[in-house]
Amino acid sequence: MSGSRHDYAIVGGGIAGLAIAEALARSGFDVLLVERNEKLCQEASASHHGWFHFGSLYSIFPQNQFLRTMVGGVEDLLDHYAGFPGLNIAITPEGRLAFPQTGGAWFRDEPIEYIVSARNDPDFDMRSFESVSAYARKVFFLMTWELAIKQFISRHQRFHKHDWSGGVAASQWIPRAGFADYSREVITKPDHPGINLDINTHFRIVGYDRPMRSAAIVTDLVRSFIGAGGTIEVGAEIEHVERLGQGARLTTAGGRRIEAANVVFAAGKWLGRFLSRQEDVKVVASPLLVAWPAVADHHFVRMTPFVDRSVNHLHHEIGGRRYSVIGGGYFADPKDEAAVTHATEKLVEMARRVFPALADARIIETYQGYKTEIVAHSGERNYQYFIRQVGDGIHVVVPGKFSLGFSLAVNTVRRLTGKTLPREVKLANAEAARPYVGIARHAACVAPEPVAAAPVAA
Repeated sequence: MSGSRHDYAIVGGGIAGLAIAEALARSGFDVLLVERNEKLCQEASASHHGWFHFGSLYSIFPQNQFLRTMVGGVEDLLDHYAGFPGLNIAITPEGRLAFPQTGGAWFRDEPIEYIVSARNDPDFDMRSFESVSAYARKVFFLMTWELAIKQFISRHQRFHKHDWSGGVAASQWIPRAGFADYSREVITKPDHPGINLDINTHFRIVGYDRPMRSAAIVTDLVRSFIGAGGTIEVGAEIEHVERLGQGARLTTAGGRRIEAANVVFAAGKWLGRFLSRQEDVKVVASPLLVAWPAVADHHFVRMTPFVDRSVNHLHHEIGGRRYSVIGGGYFADPKDEAAVTHATEKLVEMARRVFPALADARIIETYQGYKTEIVAHSGERNYQYFIRQVGDGIHVVVPGKFSLGFSLAVNTVRRLTGKTLPREVKLANAEAARPYVGIARHAACVAPEPVAAAPVAA
């Protein structure tokens, strides 16, 4: 069976594929979105913390580029997604950012805090080390950690003081913060009862990342995609790709053939099959732990230069159940079962040590979050979104993080069409989107019964 020829076929209905499909359809193209599952955003795009990154966490990196990309994501949301009912980022008369809470809001106005290990913390105890290299690592961190935290605070000061209504680009100004921006006024004592962290060896900084309602985001994108005339085909796995002079012919497992002048592969951990060098793709598994009832009242990250001793906690609610999602600095090659098991065991061990209330939890589940990366030349973790042409009219994309799916979409449209993404959106009825939207993996762990994917704004 042959179908009509589309302007664009997007393979993969995670946040990258959905955001790109919506942006292309909004730009006036005939777009088909193909997803192997029965609902969209149900694999890597569902296996997250529920943490939307505006750049706060990445302020600790010495390089400016990661932070510049994340802050640029805020600019892209303000410039190209303001027409969505759930995009609840507002600019106050003073030029600051605000997050008003409305029905279907994408973000909760509950800043994620940082509980930072001071240099008197046992993490830096020079009497305890496992090897000469570990000792050298401790010496290095002991010498550089204070400077890193001052830079972290300085960049936060710039973010909070930036005039988002002015003419200076936040993504250029904020990362270049210097020690003149530093202030101890933002440092306070931690006050988190029930968390086993020594308040005398830690201090608290309020960040600017926020928890997100991912199902509300997906719902709005699907409504816009359908409203712009886009077509969704779920339960369709692509088995064969035949490259044509321009674009490709795709064949599904059911034998349906799809032709498109342009194809974008956003297939996450299966992306390697569409690249000439599969070693360019790296998939990382990171364990997460879900506990109900919630074991803490705050969203926070325990920040330390020793990544394997970090821990983070966010809380969410579904069906009247408030629960915790706990992560850490553990990751593994998903093909190495022993490494995945070890990383999960280390996370559970850390969580039980930091959260005594975990002993009374009625539900404790763990799962793996998968992140697909294009390998950086340095071999380090790559947090950037990525667009690569692999043939005439054929591209592969990686979002880097859920939070960068929007910047990826904006720049994919610009690169593939030469157009700027229009701000105006046409939303289909909420009921038209509902069959395609599921809930996040952490919510599915504790949901008392099948629930609606998300509240929907009119």
